[in-house]
Amino acid sequence: MKFKPQQAHIVFIFLVSVMMTAVMSFAILMLRLGWSQDFLFIWLGDFGIGCLFSIPAGFILVPIIKKWIDKRTEV
Repeated sequence: MKFKPQQAHIVFIFLVSVMMTAVMSFAILMLRLGWSQDFLFIWLGDFGIGCLFSIPAGFILVPIIKKWIDKRTEV
């Protein structure tokens, strides 16, 4: 399956947001609480809440940051 450029951009932002949230929420929870029997259950809750913030933030911030960087990039 191949994506059109606009679809690829949307999928990219979504996947980066989700994966970064997964890694960061896992690492922070592991450092704070350590491993326990209910770690995965707690992490899934934290991960879900994190996604509620990271996905919209990704769709808002990525285009702004890209425009800012594009203005400062030599062609």
